[in-house]
Amino acid sequence: MIDLETTGLNPARGSRICEVGIVRMRGDGVVLDEYSTLVDPGMRITNDEYHGITNADVKGAPTFEQVAGDLLAYVSGTIVVGHNLEFEDKFLTAEFGRLGINLPAIPGLCTLVMSRMHLDLYGYRLDEIANLVTGEWPRAAHSALGDARTLALTLSKFISEAPQRLVWAGGAPVPLPPYPRTGFIAPRAAGLRRGTEGWLATLTARLPLMAQSPMPRPQGVAEYQAMLGHALADGRIVGEEAGQLAVLAARAGLTQTTARQVHEHFLATVRARAEADGIVTPVELKELQRAAKELAASHLISDLEEVARADRAKKNGPLKGWRLLPVGDASGEVMDFAVTNGATAAVNVTKTVRLVIAADAADDPRVMKALAEGIRVVTPEQALEILQAEISAKRGGLFANPEGQVLSERLAAEREQQARPGRPEWHEAWRRRELSPADYRKEFVDRHTEWNRTPRGERVVHVSVQPQSSPRAQRVNKTAAKQSGCAGVLLVIGGVGAVLAEVLRQVLA
Repeated sequence: MIDLETTGLNPARGSRICEVGIVRMRGDGVVLDEYSTLVDPGMRITNDEYHGITNADVKGAPTFEQVAGDLLAYVSGTIVVGHNLEFEDKFLTAEFGRLGINLPAIPGLCTLVMSRMHLDLYGYRLDEIANLVTGEWPRAAHSALGDARTLALTLSKFISEAPQRLVWAGGAPVPLPPYPRTGFIAPRAAGLRRGTEGWLATLTARLPLMAQSPMPRPQGVAEYQAMLGHALADGRIVGEEAGQLAVLAARAGLTQTTARQVHEHFLATVRARAEADGIVTPVELKELQRAAKELAASHLISDLEEVARADRAKKNGPLKGWRLLPVGDASGEVMDFAVTNGATAAVNVTKTVRLVIAADAADDPRVMKALAEGIRVVTPEQALEILQAEISAKRGGLFANPEGQVLSERLAAEREQQARPGRPEWHEAWRRRELSPADYRKEFVDRHTEWNRTPRGERVVHVSVQPQSSPRAQRVNKTAAKQSGCAGVLLVIGGVGAVLAEVLRQVLA
C-alpha cells in the first residue's frame, strides 16, 4: 500500500510529493515490509495544516529522484491498492515523468470503489471505513505510513470477514524498470501519544518496520542520542521533547529496528558509566530503571534489578521483624534461610530478640540470659519449623481460600468456552446486490459533483469506471481507469492470494 502526502492538490499546477508511505502485504493479510520517508519537494510547503509536514521537517530529506529507485523496487511485482487511486497516480506519473521514466500498466485495486460497490453507507472516507470494519479509529492519520497501515488493516479485515467470498479478477503483477537505489530515508514519526508505554514507544512504533533497514546517518544518531540524554535527565520525557526526538529520528534516518538499536546502545553506555566505580547505587539503579522503561530496554538491566529484588526480598520478606540470635555452629543453615526471608541476626541478647537458636551450647551465657528474660531457646530443627509456619501464615493471609481459587478458575474456563464469535456489525451495511456498472455511475459519478472532503482535505475524484460483470452468482467487477491514482497498499500475491473484490487497472504513465 502506498500513500502520499503532497504540497497541494494538482501536480499540473506545480504541487509535489512531500512524503511517501508503503506497506507490502500478502493476500492473506500478512505484512511483509514497510517503507516511509519524507521527501524534499524543492518548494515551500504551505498546506501543513492538512498533513503536519513543515519546511523544517523536510530539511535534509531526500528528493524524489533519490527515492525513485526504492519506490520502483517496492511497487514492482505487486498489485497497487489504495483509497481513491487517481490522486496518488497523477502525482506519481508527474514525478516519474520528470525523471524520464515511463511505467507500464500496473494492476490496482481502489478500495473507495470497492467500498461503494459492496457497502451502503453515507460516507466512504478511509477513516470512516476503517472504523466500521476494524472497530478502531486510525492512528497517525494524515501521515503517509499511518494511512497506508490503516488501509492494510482495513483491507485484510474486509477480505477475511466479508459475508461473501471475494475474488481477485485483475491482471498479474508486472516487473518495473530498475532505477538506482540510494536507501536514503527520513521517516516521520507522526501522531505521537504518550499512551501507557511512554512517548518513545509510540515514536518507535510510528517508524517503518523495514525488512532491511538502511544504516542510519552517524551525525544524526549522535544528535539523537544527545537529545535522549537531555530528555531523560529529569527522569521522564514530555511531549515537546518527544516531538524534538521525532525530528532528529527523521534526520538520522531511523527505522523501528535501528531506533531500538540506538536506544539499547545508549542505555548500555549509561549503565557502563554507573558501574565504572564498581557499584551501582540505589539512586543510579532508579535512574537506569526509569530510562530503561522509556527506552523499552529493561532487559539490559534485568540482572541489576534481580540483585536489587533479592536484596529487597531479604529486607521485606515474610520474616521481617524477626530478630534471631544464633549460638553455636549448628545454626548456620537455618540462619541463612531466615535472613533470606527477611529476618535479621543478633549478636547479643536484647529485648528485640525473638528466638535464640542453640544446639549444644546450653552453657553459653547468652543462652542463660535468654532463659532468664523469657526468650525462647530452640534447636535449629525447631527453629526451622517455627519459621516455616510463620512464612506460611504470612503468605496465606487472612482470606486465603484454596477452594475459592479453584472455583474462580473453573468459572473463567466456562465463560471462555461459552464465548461465541459474533457477526461483525459492518455486515449490516453489506449490499444485498453488488452495484452494477450502470448503478455505480448513476450513484457516484453522474449525480455527485459536490466537494467531498477526504482525510487530506482534498476533493474526492469520482473515477469514471466501467466494471464488467461475470455470469457468476458472486460477481467480480473489473474496471479500467486511465491514470487512476493509488493511496494505499501494495498487495503481493501469495498465501491466500486471489481474494479481492473490485479491480482498477492503474496506469502509471
